[in-house]
Amino acid sequence: MGDDDLPSEYDVIVVGTGMAESIVAAAAARIGKKVLHLDGNDYYGGMWASFNLECLQKWLDECRTTPVEQPLTNETASLAGPGENVISIGSPFSTVSNIEEEWFVPENSPEVAPTGEGGDAPATPPVWSKAHLISLNRKFNLDLAPKLLFARGSLVELLISSNIARYAEFRSVTRVLTWIDDKLEFVPCSRSDVFKTKDVSIVEKRLLMKLLSICVEYKEDNNEFAGFEDKKFIDYLKSKELTDNLMHYVLYAIAMSSTSTPCMEAVDRTKRFLASLGRYGNTPFLHPMYGSGELP
Repeated sequence: MGDDDLPSEYDVIVVGTGMAESIVAAAAARIGKKVLHLDGNDYYGGMWASFNLECLQKWLDECRTTPVEQPLTNETASLAGPGENVISIGSPFSTVSNIEEEWFVPENSPEVAPTGEGGDAPATPPVWSKAHLISLNRKFNLDLAPKLLFARGSLVELLISSNIARYAEFRSVTRVLTWIDDKLEFVPCSRSDVFKTKDVSIVEKRLLMKLLSICVEYKEDNNEFAGFEDKKFIDYLKSKELTDNLMHYVLYAIAMSSTSTPCMEAVDRTKRFLASLGRYGNTPFLHPMYGSGELP
């Protein structure tokens, strides 16, 4: 067999390069199996892929035009040798349906009126448009499955302990924002953020720090949440006489919950959020620098 020839026999054949397929292929190779890892797409990552805008548009078009099931043709079936069977593995888009595409910016930027003499007129802020975004096609990627990782989460710990982290780059999310009063507002998460923000009063800062300390230090043997075990988290927050703004910050941005979330479940979510603060930045989140497609 020449140096460039592929082996004719394999122990395992894995089709697809998504997260699950990549884990299976790596695990089989690690125990000494001969693995053939294939992907019918012209990109890696499967449903975890990251695309620039142009490639994302191509992917959307393929999803809309490729049938979910493609019947085997006689030509394909004839490739099987004695004792072999041809098995259809279905379409790579079988998990995607009802694709809708909608742009929330105009097709082209409107013409900007010239400023007055001497530049006295205020500068007109640039207007985003579809054409402008397409011109920046190589400047950013979009994930099919966006993933944020907790800095002290199980996946990050696994990446560190297995030395896999050195093969990928991660960035810390710089801010946590929430939509409130028809605008995006910065959510103070860490102690330093709480005391630096001007959007929260002194009294609110004390209430917020006290509540976050209670959640961080909570153990099953204390009675802080006695009587709220079968109630909603919002009921507990109201019992603490928090302002509407603080309740919004804690419920939606920190606990990442809703008004229907059970109290103890939201407390666990809050603890997980706070436990990851400060490890790599001012927020608890990391994201792969080149998109979720880096993870598989």
